[in-house]
Amino acid sequence: MTIINKSLYPVSSTLSTISKMSKQFENLQLQLATGNRYNTLAEMGSDRVHDINLRNRLSRIEGYQANILTVENRMSFYTNGLERLDEIEGSARDLAVPNAYGTDGINLTNARNQATNLLKEVIDVLNTDITGQFIFGGNKSDTKPVSSFEDIMNGPNGFVRYTENRNSEDMGTVAGNSGRIDQALAADTITLTEDGDHDFGFKIASVTTTGTAITGTAAPVDPLQPDAEQVATITAGGVPAKGDTVTIGVTFPHDRETVQYLTFTATDTDPVPEGGFAIGADADETAANLDAAIAGKLENLTKTDLRSSSTYAAADGFFNGMGETQDPNANAWYNGQDSTNPRQTVSANIDESTKTQYGVQANEKGFVELIKGLAVFSVSELSPLDEENAGRYDALVDIQRSRLSEDNNAQTGAIEVITMELGIAASTVNTVKERHSQYGAQLETMLAEISEAPKEEVAMMLLTLQTQLQASYQATAMASQLSLVNYL
Repeated sequence: MTIINKSLYPVSSTLSTISKMSKQFENLQLQLATGNRYNTLAEMGSDRVHDINLRNRLSRIEGYQANILTVENRMSFYTNGLERLDEIEGSARDLAVPNAYGTDGINLTNARNQATNLLKEVIDVLNTDITGQFIFGGNKSDTKPVSSFEDIMNGPNGFVRYTENRNSEDMGTVAGNSGRIDQALAADTITLTEDGDHDFGFKIASVTTTGTAITGTAAPVDPLQPDAEQVATITAGGVPAKGDTVTIGVTFPHDRETVQYLTFTATDTDPVPEGGFAIGADADETAANLDAAIAGKLENLTKTDLRSSSTYAAADGFFNGMGETQDPNANAWYNGQDSTNPRQTVSANIDESTKTQYGVQANEKGFVELIKGLAVFSVSELSPLDEENAGRYDALVDIQRSRLSEDNNAQTGAIEVITMELGIAASTVNTVKERHSQYGAQLETMLAEISEAPKEEVAMMLLTLQTQLQASYQATAMASQLSLVNYL
């Protein structure tokens, strides 16, 4: 009979201790297997609040990092697109070389073909999408921001037909005059009259003369009614001296702010040089000679400079820019959002108080001017090479070089300015991204100190506890064999 009792060997307390040690051993084994110090929030005690806060903060950082990734993807597409558009802009400038007609006018034909191909590429770039989301339409990303080349150029109210109509209006084809100027000669007086209240053709800005024989008058243009009909009169009150001049200032449809001056010089040279008019035997004959010189000049300009200007004016009416109203008689070319601040159309929160704005619209000034320049050359048939087509080409070149000049690179909406603004946004994103990475790593370290079980420490504790359990089991087994009979 065993006589081990509570006083000799406290069996219940020993077994309780062994049970606790076994449970602790199991917990340590679980920590070693999972790498987690705690398996439930209840086990964490006072560390629970810190663990939850750290995880919430890390979750917010992950959300911001996801936004940053979206921004970076879009920025990379912007970068590629803008770099290519800048190259195309350079190619468009290369098309505009004065007097570069080539052998038999080959360059004039090539300019049109190249402009057509470049315009198609510009449209493709501006219709870039990321998984179906178009990036050059502001926040309207479910529709191609730019219509197709075929719709723009050859649709029912496409740019080809629109330009033809504008050319007819500006050149006076419908009105039956040169550049919408009616010209009349009565004895010694020449009258130049705009044929109505409109914005077509030439607009008379001024008339000035030198010498005393010839006088000229033209009412100043009313800034409140710039399209009102203007009348200019030139009167030969006598026979002018050689070298006396008559200068008529006119504006062209594509730029009413700039006055081009047509100067006619009295001469007794035979034949009369370009820009001159013959001094007659009397005032009436002199007036007739001046009238013929003015008519010839206006007719020539109508076929060359005015027609090229008219084509650009058509581009201005057709390809409306940001905040501009398109002519209702033109096909819509832009289908995206029309905001006065394109960058603000798309934004993303990348930190608690930091938001990056990176929207772009295809109707910003730099893109629109590039499209206009290419479209103008694309619709201009400049062959065969003759005096008229050469004049038209040179006039187109002058306007193109002005509008696509690198001097405009600092203007709002220029391709270079858009690139710079997006670059600033990208720099901000990159700075915040690095800050998130550093802060996130610190939070991960702090969280690991709370929630992760150090493997080396747990392994040492397991070995120690294993030794203690083995000793406890052995001691309990030995004590269970003791009896008073064996002792006696």
